[in-house]
Amino acid sequence: MPGTRKSKTKPHKEDEKDVLLRNPLDKTVTRRAALSSAGKLAVGVAAGVVIGAVGGYLAGSSGAQQTPQTVTRVVTQTVTQQVTTTAQTTTGPVGQKVPVTWGIWSWGVELVQDNARIFNQYNPDIDLQVVDYGLDTFFSGLSAAYTAGNPPNIHYSTPDVTYIYQQNGWLIDMEDYFPEIRRYLDDVFPGFRKGLINPDTGKVTGLFYYGGAQAFMYNARHLQEAGIDEPPKTWEDLEEQARLIKQKGVNDDPIGIWYGSWGFVEVGTYCFMLGMTDQEGPFMWDEDLNPIFNDKKSPWFQSLRWQLDMIHKEKLASTKGVLYDEAQAVNAFGSGAHTFFWMPDYDLAFANTPPSKEAGNLRMAVAPGSGRVSTIYRTYQVSRKTLEQGRNTLEATWRVLQFVGGRTKNGRPDFENGEYFVCRRLNNEKGVGPIYISMWEDPKYADIRESVKSWVDPEVKRQVLFKGYDFFNDPRMTTWWSEWWGYWQAGVARPLIHDLILGNRGLSDDDILAVLNRLAEEWNRMKRESKTGK
Repeated sequence: MPGTRKSKTKPHKEDEKDVLLRNPLDKTVTRRAALSSAGKLAVGVAAGVVIGAVGGYLAGSSGAQQTPQTVTRVVTQTVTQQVTTTAQTTTGPVGQKVPVTWGIWSWGVELVQDNARIFNQYNPDIDLQVVDYGLDTFFSGLSAAYTAGNPPNIHYSTPDVTYIYQQNGWLIDMEDYFPEIRRYLDDVFPGFRKGLINPDTGKVTGLFYYGGAQAFMYNARHLQEAGIDEPPKTWEDLEEQARLIKQKGVNDDPIGIWYGSWGFVEVGTYCFMLGMTDQEGPFMWDEDLNPIFNDKKSPWFQSLRWQLDMIHKEKLASTKGVLYDEAQAVNAFGSGAHTFFWMPDYDLAFANTPPSKEAGNLRMAVAPGSGRVSTIYRTYQVSRKTLEQGRNTLEATWRVLQFVGGRTKNGRPDFENGEYFVCRRLNNEKGVGPIYISMWEDPKYADIRESVKSWVDPEVKRQVLFKGYDFFNDPRMTTWWSEWWGYWQAGVARPLIHDLILGNRGLSDDDILAVLNRLAEEWNRMKRESKTGK
């Protein structure tokens, strides 16, 4: 999750949570760090009620036993038909305010509450109320609310949990009721668009809360001291520059490979794999979700081969990154531990500003090779319960969705002439970047670009966002995806690849392939046990 240090460009009144989360290099401060434990519970709690499609998905996790299996495929289909009719015919008393609840995690709460206040001021016929489910308890609390039948109308979500909720029949595709929502896709950077699409229906589900890329970064001071004029454009350039930097005694561990926590998937795996190949995705599985990575010609194999050579043969990288969580990764790059690094674009705001040791020396660039990097995003989703509450509630929630994630004018939806009001506030006051193209190009959003100039070149960031690839949908999300990868917890892939990177499973091509074959077997097992295979 993005770091939570308050913006340097526009001070704001802090609440207690802002003060508590102020230090960006403390592992407790980022939303993603806190949500990592929430995610472990979330997938367990949510998966526990997935219609027999998930089987034992995370059944061993602490959250898996907290929620009874209450949702079935038959019930979901029946409810859908009944609810759709209700949404088309039910109306509320004339003049009565329509209540809408907005489920959030405990970050930037004061800003969220202020946005709700502004919305209510401009929309006197709606009463928008914020429901705070906590930070490390967000998904477990939200899943419990769904199971109890009282979820919020609209809420934050992550791609893996979104799909499990979709399989449970808990969410709706807003495009079914408001087809105009699809217009937003054209303003989304291409690599992020799948994040708004339900893979089972092809329909748009909601809108974006925020997003970014796991960008390639470098230490300009290191390059200058080594007599290097510009960052690497190719992987050969990267190796050559790293070797020169080490030979001249500028840095002994120039290539930083972040392999710990969720960085294992997004950075250690996908950023390297994406950058080293020119082929188009999917990279890990075919369209039928059969593994294609356990082959010596696969991009994953090739990137692992390169990483092992850099660590154990060339000594231009190390195994330190296996231990990094997000805060440690930011701290390592910000302290000058590495010359080249990949991490969330928003984290550069912390590493490249005081009190960071390398403040002002760090730069973002288009990655070597293909230039592609992995994306990260969070969305707003709408609960199916909203349909049961009638057409008035559905339309009021649609108005809220456009306010928090789309274009409005004076608090009312206006796609043609409105602006991304809440998205702008999130960027300028909290440093949470938007992934709508117009906000990085249109002159009316010049303040967006100006607000980040103290730590990054906004034009470079725009170029990087155009290079993003949605690793969550490679080619699509599944209910066992997080458990296999080890996105929120150890999982299957993370410990095996860590063991390989550490040199504990050998360093030959056959050793790499043996690990990938084992992972392919585990993937196929989980796919079989999922009943529906998705």
